[in-house]
Amino acid sequence: MTAIPTSRMLRPQLPTTQPELTLFFLAPSLQHARTAPRRSPIARFSTSPALWKRDNNKNRGLSVLRHTGLRPRQTLSVKSEKNFKLPKPVVVEQVIQGDENHGLWGFFPDDRRLLMTPSEESRHGKPWTAVDLEQDMERMGHGPDYLHSLWWTCVKERNRLATEKLERERRHAGYGDHENEKRDEAVQGTMKAILEVVEKMESEPATSEEQYLDQYAPYSDIPESEEPQLIEAPEERKMDQAYEGREDKQEGSRQDKELPEPTFFNATDNPPTLEEKLKQKADKILWNK
Repeated sequence: MTAIPTSRMLRPQLPTTQPELTLFFLAPSLQHARTAPRRSPIARFSTSPALWKRDNNKNRGLSVLRHTGLRPRQTLSVKSEKNFKLPKPVVVEQVIQGDENHGLWGFFPDDRRLLMTPSEESRHGKPWTAVDLEQDMERMGHGPDYLHSLWWTCVKERNRLATEKLERERRHAGYGDHENEKRDEAVQGTMKAILEVVEKMESEPATSEEQYLDQYAPYSDIPESEEPQLIEAPEERKMDQAYEGREDKQEGSRQDKELPEPTFFNATDNPPTLEEKLKQKADKILWNK
């Protein structure tokens, strides 16, 4: 006969359960089954992806970034021939050294920087005027070559200022535009003064000719009787005389053939007669012969 549990005796209204009807020697195992945690059900299939077959890609695993290189016995589609050679890559660490005295360095500042600070950009004087240039040329004894070199110095400066302006726009610097414009205006004022001086020099050719004669003609003050004479060789003198005689003969033959007197056919007061027309035509025919 089975024992009645105390819970049943204290609570007779509870319904009977299955463990109460079991044998007493199975009670410990049933108690263990009650207290044991419940486990999640185990799936009868695998959720891992299936193994795919090879895609027959011979270049699988080759990486340009990882420098894995070619497989053994792998050849390139482009082969080196006699007339075609594969280009060699340039070494990244190689430093290209240019000409230190290249002419294009003249379009950059002396320290060869691309941009100047606003304080350095504003360090310039007033533009040259025409009077300043004339006084400087007179004091230093310069000529038109001085104006030419000064003109190209201004051209280089304007080129440098334009390059700085584009570089500031590219970098979105936000500074230096005002100083750049002021310096450019000063350079343009100097170039206008150079053009004014050149126009003034061209309008006075006599003065320039006198300066040239004073500078390059040391015998200009010597009278004609005392000037050194050029003595010609006898052979050159004979050739000159023969050439002069030939010219005299040609002038004489031209004077012998005189053109007929011109007559005005369209004049209404004196229209030519038929005899005059025939005579004029005959004279033209003879002259052409």
